[in-house]
Amino acid sequence: MSDIFVMTRNQDNIALTSIDGIAFVALLLQAGQVLAKETVELIYADAGFDDLPVGLYTVTVRHEGMEPRSATRNVTISREDEVILLTFVYLEPERVLLRLQTAVEKRL
Repeated sequence: MSDIFVMTRNQDNIALTSIDGIAFVALLLQAGQVLAKETVELIYADAGFDDLPVGLYTVTVRHEGMEPRSATRNVTISREDEVILLTFVYLEPERVLLRLQTAVEKRL
């Protein structure tokens, strides 16, 4: 089974856990249905969706104080030993999404 890890960072690659005391929320969807919802962890600014089978997924990060309020990435798990890392990078002073980085690693 594979994993998807979501991280929120600012423009300096520092963990961005919350804005105005409100945490980021990560959602995992498949075929339009929410499979899981995780609040981004308040120390490392990450969330994980573990033991996922091969398939197509959508990951969304939400925060009402950022633009856009929801940022989405479609993810394809093509093998059962993948770890997909999604990093949502925000320009913190302007409170906007700067970029989205994706990496795929082999599970050890």
